[in-house]
Amino acid sequence: MTTVDFRLVGNFSSPLFSAPRSVRRTAANTAETSVVLLVPQRNFLFLGLTDGKICGWETDKFATPPRTNQGATDHKGGIRSLVFVEDLWQGVLFSGSADRSIKMWDLSEPHLSITCVHSLYGHGGTILALEYGSHMLLSSSSDGTLCIWKDQSPTKLLRFPVYSVRQKIVPEVKTGLQNARQPKDTWFLSLAIREGEVPSIFAGDSEGYIHIYKPDSLAEGDLYMLVWKRQIHSLGILKILTIPMESFLITLSFDQKFKTMDSMSGQVAFEDANPCGVVFGGCAWDEQCQDAVVADEKGNVGFYNVYTETCVSWKNVIEEPITQIHYETAARRLLLLSPHCLRVYDVVRSIKFTDLTGHEGPVVAVTSKQTPQGGILFTAAMDNTIRLWDAETLESIKVLKEKKHEVTAMVYLPQSNVIITGHENSELKMWSVDCPVEANLRTVSGQSAHSNTISALTSALVYFNTGDQGSPRRSIMGQDETSSWEMLVAGSYDCQISFWKVTVTSDGSAMANFERVFVAHDEEDDEVLAVAYSSAAESVFTGGNAGIIRQWAVGANKKLKAELIGHEEAVTCFAVDANFLFSGSEDFTVRIWETSQGYQLKSVQVHNIAVQDVLVIPESGLAVTCGFDGRVIVWDPQIGRRDVREVKSFEQPEELRTLAYLESTKTLLVGCESGRIITFPLPASAFEEGPPPSASPEASQQEDGTVDGGVSGSGEPSSSLIHTEPSAEAQQAFSAPPKAVPAR
Repeated sequence: MTTVDFRLVGNFSSPLFSAPRSVRRTAANTAETSVVLLVPQRNFLFLGLTDGKICGWETDKFATPPRTNQGATDHKGGIRSLVFVEDLWQGVLFSGSADRSIKMWDLSEPHLSITCVHSLYGHGGTILALEYGSHMLLSSSSDGTLCIWKDQSPTKLLRFPVYSVRQKIVPEVKTGLQNARQPKDTWFLSLAIREGEVPSIFAGDSEGYIHIYKPDSLAEGDLYMLVWKRQIHSLGILKILTIPMESFLITLSFDQKFKTMDSMSGQVAFEDANPCGVVFGGCAWDEQCQDAVVADEKGNVGFYNVYTETCVSWKNVIEEPITQIHYETAARRLLLLSPHCLRVYDVVRSIKFTDLTGHEGPVVAVTSKQTPQGGILFTAAMDNTIRLWDAETLESIKVLKEKKHEVTAMVYLPQSNVIITGHENSELKMWSVDCPVEANLRTVSGQSAHSNTISALTSALVYFNTGDQGSPRRSIMGQDETSSWEMLVAGSYDCQISFWKVTVTSDGSAMANFERVFVAHDEEDDEVLAVAYSSAAESVFTGGNAGIIRQWAVGANKKLKAELIGHEEAVTCFAVDANFLFSGSEDFTVRIWETSQGYQLKSVQVHNIAVQDVLVIPESGLAVTCGFDGRVIVWDPQIGRRDVREVKSFEQPEELRTLAYLESTKTLLVGCESGRIITFPLPASAFEEGPPPSASPEASQQEDGTVDGGVSGSGEPSSSLIHTEPSAEAQQAFSAPPKAVPAR
């Protein structure tokens, strides 16, 4: 899902129509805007006013304030319609007015002058709509007629064409009365042309009918005949919009509805009524996102996907009526016309974030499990609650409450189906997911294994292979699960780590047995802040305030295999991906280590603040990090290369603490300091195999040795590259296996 935001770029105003509200009340003759026309081919914008004036601004895609203000005053009545035709001479503008005339303006050099070159007369009422296509000009009027104008100059050598009425059409065609003068109760309010081998004219009338006219192959002079007419709305049709390369139309009506209609069959495919109970004032088409854009009299703008028949976004943008809109797909800019101002907005589309609310304290852990019935999320926070959520609907299922001591860490054990929490008072507690049962974890003497706050928890499913001296290994498919059990490792501010064996008894209940505890960090202020288990390395890793990562053998009582040195500040978090260990630190970096031989591959800085959490997406190998800067960054580690590639970043005005990944919905979950849990749907590019073609070393190697990012189809960078410096050991590793870093 996406969200649509509007960022104001600028506005177009003039004393001719933008008088202050206090002046408007006293001046009854104050003009208002009635129609807008953007001419990107000339970098010009025109506004028609209700007093007959046409205002024009030269502008450079709205990047700078308007440089000139051209005006035209030839009309004696309000401007109702403006049409630009580039194919005629060097560009001409047609304007229709309440003075019953249509005027043609030379736009070959609009920055110098805008000159009226022809005036067309053929209607007996206000010009209601103009349209141009297939070398003909269409006009409709309150006199009830639709006129088809064609160039009647005999030699076609004149600088500007000479238009005259080739055919007049009325809503109710009656033989012998088509050219008779008679009062008209039904008018054509809107017009549209679909060009092709056989052009089609669409006309919407004041009774809600759509009329479709096509050339009569049997008639002389390319006369247009009524193919069919059908009532689509209950009231007059204000606007008809044809969609390029599509077979449907979009219509707006006084009945407060907009509809999409199949132009071949006349069947309504989709419709929606205005939720605010007012008339839609304008519509446009977003070709890139395939959305219909509509606006109404209360200043609301809506984006509708007509294929999925859903409302993508509905927002109140201004407090004035919107009478017309224009959308530039390439620039993603929206023009909103109100009676006294034209506003220009950048349309910013982004992924729609979903909040899980309920916690009232900092979120310390988020994890999940899959069941045949769907996924379940587990979250824990310092408000002393553990919450269970439906992973699909994101609705709260159950709340477990700790009565005494603050929750500081949590882990879920899937085989035992229990939750383990660590607490501020050094306690470890086991919670049953299925029933309201909880138990404290104690040593054989009945005491707590730790003497200070539990800071980190991790677990792993292991089994004893009797053919390999009983060394613990990760459970794999096909193994006898009766020999498997879950190992729990807890780290604490007391510089110790403890090991627990969690098994399922014959009656289905879980039981945790204390294995051992030892001091992992010798220095008193080197508190254990992070723990992780690697099955590939058969090791537990610990990190703390000293910035040193220690690698411990799992099967031995206290066997230090190696120390990984590189961080300059405290190590705050770990993630494991096969032989690789990712470590986040308060020195703003994430370091990637090869665990089987114990050397650093590279150091990466994607945040300008301490890294709070890191994880690796299993399907793609992409890394995700977050920090108190409110940013979640998805990046490709590109193991074996100097750089990493940023794939996607999200930003929220929050301090982000912890990460989790929900595989079933390809969603990131981020726990915040405020207690919020935010979901970030990952883009499809996060699961594509390999780097984009433009990121290949051969295709994009630069003179300075860095690699340039790719460019997406929209013309915007699809990713950015962050230069990193690999360690000396990693540089050597690409040519020869390095030696392990020894333990001190």
